[in-house]
Amino acid sequence: MFLFCNADWSSLKVSPSQLVKIQNDYGSRVILRGSIVPVEFSPFGEFGNLRVKEAFYAATDAPAKGTFVALKDNGIRCITTPCFSTDNLILNKPKISQVSSIDLSKTDATQKQLDAATSEIFGQGLIAVGKTEVVGNSDPTKRDTKFVATKFYLRVERK
Repeated sequence: MFLFCNADWSSLKVSPSQLVKIQNDYGSRVILRGSIVPVEFSPFGEFGNLRVKEAFYAATDAPAKGTFVALKDNGIRCITTPCFSTDNLILNKPKISQVSSIDLSKTDATQKQLDAATSEIFGQGLIAVGKTEVVGNSDPTKRDTKFVATKFYLRVERK
């Protein structure tokens, strides 16, 4: 068991001005991804340092309601709908499902932010908060499983 002591920012590889902004925006606006590494602090013992590998900024100030997930294109292409072409991975859990559509309209994001979110989905994946809904249809083979986001986070670009 480690007590968290400090953060090691060297693996993040961002500009000094970006780093200052990230460090000052702790809380609901920033998500950090990394690993805890043991560090010995004599005479106190072993503590854990967070080795930060990635940082993500909230696109808007909309409240985050729901489950934190990563949304990533899975490469499936269809000639009809619904098409379950996006993996929905619950963060910090081994649960993966697929969704056939994503609704970012409740996030109050600008078109530029929405475009960046789409790029993230087709790239390394988008971190979002929200819930999965089954959209009813009289034909059970046409049921749409939609992820409705309340907030999303964009990856901080490395230098």
